[in-house]
Formats: sequence, C-alpha cells, structure tokens
Amino acid sequence: MVRKSCLPRCLLTLVLLQLPKLDSAHFDVMGPPEPILAMVGADAELPCHLSPNVSAEHMELRWFRRTPSPAVFLYQAPQEQEREPERELLPEYRGRVALRRDDIAAGRAALRICGVRASDEGEYRCLFRDNASYDEAIVHLRVAALGSEPHITMEVQESGEVRLECTSVGWYPEPQVQWRSAKEEKFLSTTESRSPDEEGLFTVAASVTLRDNSMDSMSCCIRNLLLGQEKEVGISIPAPISPRLTPWMVSVAVILVVLGLLTIGSIFFIWRLYKERSRERRSKFSSTEKLLEELNWKKVALHAVDVTLDPDTAHPHLFLYEDAKSVRLEDSRQKLPENPERFDSWPCVLGREAFTEGRHYWEVEVGDRTDWAIGVCRENVMKKGFDPMTPENGFWAVELYGNGYWALTPLRTPLPLAGPPRRVGIFLDYESGDISFYNMTDGSHIYTFPGISFSGPLRPFFCLWSCGKKPLTICPVSEGPEGVTVIPEAQNLSQDIPLSRVGQDSASGDTHTLRSKLISSQPSRGAP
Repeated sequence: MVRKSCLPRCLLTLVLLQLPKLDSAHFDVMGPPEPILAMVGADAELPCHLSPNVSAEHMELRWFRRTPSPAVFLYQAPQEQEREPERELLPEYRGRVALRRDDIAAGRAALRICGVRASDEGEYRCLFRDNASYDEAIVHLRVAALGSEPHITMEVQESGEVRLECTSVGWYPEPQVQWRSAKEEKFLSTTESRSPDEEGLFTVAASVTLRDNSMDSMSCCIRNLLLGQEKEVGISIPAPISPRLTPWMVSVAVILVVLGLLTIGSIFFIWRLYKERSRERRSKFSSTEKLLEELNWKKVALHAVDVTLDPDTAHPHLFLYEDAKSVRLEDSRQKLPENPERFDSWPCVLGREAFTEGRHYWEVEVGDRTDWAIGVCRENVMKKGFDPMTPENGFWAVELYGNGYWALTPLRTPLPLAGPPRRVGIFLDYESGDISFYNMTDGSHIYTFPGISFSGPLRPFFCLWSCGKKPLTICPVSEGPEGVTVIPEAQNLSQDIPLSRVGQDSASGDTHTLRSKLISSQPSRGAP
C-alpha cells in the first residue's frame, strides 16, 4: 500500500522534470529582484509575472519549495477543475495560502501566505506551465519578529557584586543583546543564550555582573538587526551601604582631595597650552591639508581607463548599442546563443576589461533614470540563477532602487546623499583592496568598500532593474565633470586647480534602431 501511494507523486515529479527546457518556452517568468520581508503573524504576498505579459488564465501555476510535489499551492485552468489531491500539497500550508489573481489575465499572480511563521522563511519557486512550455522564477521570503519587552531581574551577592539578568521572548531571527550604563558605556554579557521555541521564535537570556559600586543604573537593549529596531528597558541599582568613617579615613580623604585639585589644575594648565599650540598648527597646515585632499582627487583621475561592454555576458533582455558604451533593458527577449558567461537571471552585463593589478578609474552616466546598479565583480561570479549580489559572492556595487541609494552589503547599507548623482565615478585600487564611488555632479564621496583581499581578475559590472528608453552609458575618457574645481587656500598658490578630465556629458535620444543584439548609436549619447 505504501508503494502505491508514492507512485503518483514520483510520476508527477518525473513528468515535471522531463518537461522541455526553457529554450522551447514562449515566455519568461520573472520574480522580484529583492527578498520579500514579512512579520511573523502577518500576511505575505510573493509575486511573479510573465514576460511578455500574456494571459495565464488557461495555464497551470504551481508554487513549491524544494520539489514540485508536494506543492505549496496549485492553480489549474478553469477547464481543468480536477484539483490535486490534498496529500499532494504540503500539510503545513493547507488553509493558509491563496492565490491573488486579479491580474492573471495580464500574466501576474501573487501567492498570499496568511499568518506567516518562522518556518516559512526561505526560497519559493513560481512555475507557469502552458502545455509543453514552462518556466519558473525564485522568490526569497525573509521573516522577522520583534519580541516582547525585555525584563531585568537583579541579585545583590554577598561580595557586593550585582548580577543582572535580562530576558525576552518571541524574536526572529536571532537578536543582538547589549548592556549600557547611564553614561552610554557598553558592557559584554557574562552569560548569554538564545534558544528557539516550538514555533521557531527565539527566547533570549543574558546576564552581566557589576563590580563597580558607582553604577546607579543599567539598561538592557535587544536589537533585531534585520528590522533595524530594538527594545530597551532600564533598572536602578541601589547604592551600597557606606561604612562608618574613622579619623584616619577622613585625613586620607582630605589629602586625596587636595592632591586631586592640584592634579586637576596641572591638567587644565597643560590642556590650555596644548589647545593653543594645536590652534597654531591647524592655522598653519589647514590650507595645505585641504590642498592635499583635493590633489588626491586629481591623482584618482590620472588612472582613467576606457571601459566597454562585453555582449557575450549580457542578459537576453539587455540591448547594447553599437559602440558597446550604452545599454538599456527591454521587455522583449533576444534569441542569443548559449554562453556559460551570459547572465540568465539577473539583467546584468560585464565590461570587457579585466584588472589583475594597479589602479583604474571610470565613470558611468546614470542621468535621471531609476533602478540601476554599478560597480566591480570577480570575473568568475555565478551568472546563472539568483545568487545575492554581495561581497561574499564577488560583487562590490552601489544601486538606486525604490527611490533610495544603497551599498550592496549583506544587509544593504543606505547611502544618505545630498543630491542625486547624474554621473558616478568608480575607482579600483587592486593592491590596496579598495573600491570607491564618487558623485561626479559635485565631486563628493559616496561609499568605499575598504580592505578587500582580491584574487583573480576583476571586471566592471552594470545592472538595470527597469525597462525604458533611457540607457546607462559609460563615459569616454576625453572629458571630465563640469563645475568640479579645486580652490587651494595655501598662501603660496593663487590659481584654481581643475580635476582631470575623465568623462564626457552627453544626451540620448528616444529613437533607436535594432540591429541583432546591438542598438545603433546616436551622434551624442549619455544620460537622458
């Protein structure tokens, strides 16, 4: 009986795995580029859509985790109303999932998970099937929970030491615990434990032992790093009982007070003398230091290189211009030869140039287009699938996404810029292990990935998240940024020193002619 019950499931899995490959499909399935974040107990929607936007009303839509069967959810066309048996669906999702299909006629669908649990975190696959054609996309779900208010218990030991213990429940993922004094001094926990309950939520217990009797209060702060939120509670520490004073103790106290006053007076005198001399040094060298800082900009510009795009790495939805300097993302997919170096999931393209030593600098005209990512990556990064673009996977980049600028660190670092850059400068110092980004609109620094140990070739990296006629353009090295000059303040210099010319302003038109995988260039091109 066990063999008969397993046979339909095995046959279904075998049939799905033996379906024709994506090369024969007439559509692509696209998922969101970033993970979906949901709170425990709330509802989460995992969207995916067809490209081009064709109707999916008569298709089969299957959501699953590791294997196609048992599935998380199955939608069948109206003419195929025979539903998959309940035993073919994962039991932990029964009654908790539904399909939002308001736009299914436009090829869009979203799986709604009600009452999200910690165990729901992970990778989901959205598969559309139309007869013999199918494709799937991956959606990542991140789950978070903000636990209860921390509670502190206090125990005064016979030695006079004070032991504090902080507890809280219901956190996900594992939180960070920090003890702080009233003076914002930080203390490490003496003991600390984080244990998951039956629902996967973490219970935190951390203790600290205080030997300093001068502490009048302490606080316990528990922080969820994924949400960037914390909960904190404080506790007052009773003062120790003062012993009875003796005459010799009073004498010692008076002597210590006198010595303390003399010491404070000496320190104040030395501090005043130090401040005066420091002020003289700053007035003497401030202009020279500023000049050296500005001249360092010029040093960066002297390493300008001519970067071009490599069509053999371009995603099929990316259209390159004839001069291999501009690229844009389209809804239509090109028929390109199979290439192990070609990106098949992220809409990315690499530069032809590979760097294994030295310093290199180039600029990219982003103009006023939205949703882009640029930077540097290892030549051998994974180009198949949806591996996160992080330094651990060989990517060092910044991006504009969702009206915000970010550094692509593991948890994404927000970049508070004074104004939107229309042109971004990228400086690579291979030996020093530094990758820096600059706003060439005003010459300001954006972000630096410091102290990286490189091994192997590095290549320029470009990515577009949204379609449009406005391209991303690599600036030629013949001209530099307009309006960025250096004004030295040293007494022995009296003229402005301009930055080296490393790029060229340009503008792009809205009409382009397709030629195979390339787009013909216009006489003047750049940010729209």
